[in-house]
Amino acid sequence: MKRIQYLLLACLTLAAVVSCVDADSGNTDVTTTADSATEAVTETETEASLLDGLGEKDLGGMVYTIFDCNSVPGLLQSNIPGDEMNGEVVNDALLTRDIYLEGKYNCQIEYMQENNISKLKTMVSAGDDEWQMIIHPLAALNSQATGGYLADMNAMPYLEMDQQWWNPLMYENMRLYDAMYFSSSDIAPGIYQMPCCMVLNLKLYNDYDYDFDIYQSVLDGTWTVEQLRTMTKEMDNDINMDNKWTVYDDFFGFAMHNSTESVLTTLIGCGVQMSEISANGTNVTCNLLDNDHAVEVIENVTDMFLKITYTDDINDYSNILFEENRALFFMHKLESAATHLRDMEEDYLILPSPKWDEDQDSYYAFLSPHGSCFIALPQTVAGNENYGFLTEALARYSHQYVRPVAYELVYKEKDTRDERSVEILDMLLNSMYIDFQSLYNFGSLNDSLQTIFFDDKPLVSTVEKKQSAIDKAIVKFVANWEPVD
Repeated sequence: MKRIQYLLLACLTLAAVVSCVDADSGNTDVTTTADSATEAVTETETEASLLDGLGEKDLGGMVYTIFDCNSVPGLLQSNIPGDEMNGEVVNDALLTRDIYLEGKYNCQIEYMQENNISKLKTMVSAGDDEWQMIIHPLAALNSQATGGYLADMNAMPYLEMDQQWWNPLMYENMRLYDAMYFSSSDIAPGIYQMPCCMVLNLKLYNDYDYDFDIYQSVLDGTWTVEQLRTMTKEMDNDINMDNKWTVYDDFFGFAMHNSTESVLTTLIGCGVQMSEISANGTNVTCNLLDNDHAVEVIENVTDMFLKITYTDDINDYSNILFEENRALFFMHKLESAATHLRDMEEDYLILPSPKWDEDQDSYYAFLSPHGSCFIALPQTVAGNENYGFLTEALARYSHQYVRPVAYELVYKEKDTRDERSVEILDMLLNSMYIDFQSLYNFGSLNDSLQTIFFDDKPLVSTVEKKQSAIDKAIVKFVANWEPVD
């Protein structure tokens, strides 16, 4: 009964959402009063809805269940609403969406939440239809795709995966044999936290009195690896002189996790494609040593990477090292700023990972696959027109009405300290990149690159030893990806 009672409120909130879209991006006040909603009704009626392109449909009371397979549902990866409006912006926007679509299409949208990916295999193997969408980290959905447990989203009725309400990046780079098994969209707002980036300590930046405006250099397209090197040269300091680099004792110009994510953030930021899809879309290649640009980048950036260790919590990199003003730059994903740096006393500025040089056409932000915010459909829904229709409706509505509230009014506020970082956030979300090698780690190449960056392993011999394993892994991957008629 409560959801029925919320239907009118949902319509009014929808009007208020449209009103909020026109607000300044720095405005963090969300208006949800009845008076403000009423004032926005006229504007709402004149705005073309993305749902119009789907046409009308009566789903006959169909139940559509979303499985939020999420280990950290309270860590800004809140992708599902509660049962009631509670004044929390993202919750209310998601609940408004569900109630509106339920009323418009005569259906019920329900949820289950448990961090148990094995439920996918169990359900598909049994041929059951318990739920119709899963939200989970891409790093775990990858094996589900090649294992045959996910539906080809590109073949689903009504789904338009090449449109802006789905992730264009993933449509371009995660499709083989014209099949794709996962994507991201505004259905799960946690995606706004997944672009990798740099964070600059503004106190240290001002203390060192650099004679240029780094923010302006980003806007001008001149923020490069060489500029990062110049700013951090000879800045690392083993303060306690124990011949070890740790997050607890030492000072750094450029700090990062000792991880493949740091390696991929750097390489992709420099415009390196880790793998390529063949022109006919039926094969993948990864020959890093044949990529002159990749070799040049690796040979010229590894000296900037230090193996900085921790002993307690991996978040000590941000919570202790960076917050204690012992690093000028820190590399991670936006989630760190939103969760671990919110109580930092000094100000910071979010930046993209630097370009290789000024001739590079764009900044690129590696899309971390580790957040519980990627969308997939179980194989048991394949070909179902009603499920395809409502999935598409969820994506269209979320892009048009949830994104303006969740991203503009909540995530931007939590991620940033000033208007300059707000503009950088837009830049990051518009330049996200991931490819098959970044995700699938064929032949453990990503791990080998980690040893090259952090353990001074030689590039050529290390990668040459891996090439046979890489090629074999790709052959198996391609065979498993191809849809079965």
